[in-house]
Amino acid sequence: MKKWMSVYSTKADIARFFGISRGTVYEYIKGIENEIQQGRYASCAIAEGKVNRAVFLDYMQYRKRLKNKNLRKFVPGFDARKSYEYCLAMWEEDNG
Repeated sequence: MKKWMSVYSTKADIARFFGISRGTVYEYIKGIENEIQQGRYASCAIAEGKVNRAVFLDYMQYRKRLKNKNLRKFVPGFDARKSYEYCLAMWEEDNG
């Protein structure tokens, strides 16, 4: 039976998947919520307490630049396909 990767994950699953602490996950989620308000991510990026993995990866990658008002304008738009492909590659590497 082949396993599959879920698009949405709990905070604990996100922490395990990306190899970071739960505290860091909670901090990043606050940043994602801020970016939802600013329009970078859709409101469905966080649903029923679960986080979209592609959104989380994108935020991890560009977090420092998004927080800086001068660098923010040089951050590329959110590319869900690119983020999903990278997440899937990470998942396949772990789950062969």
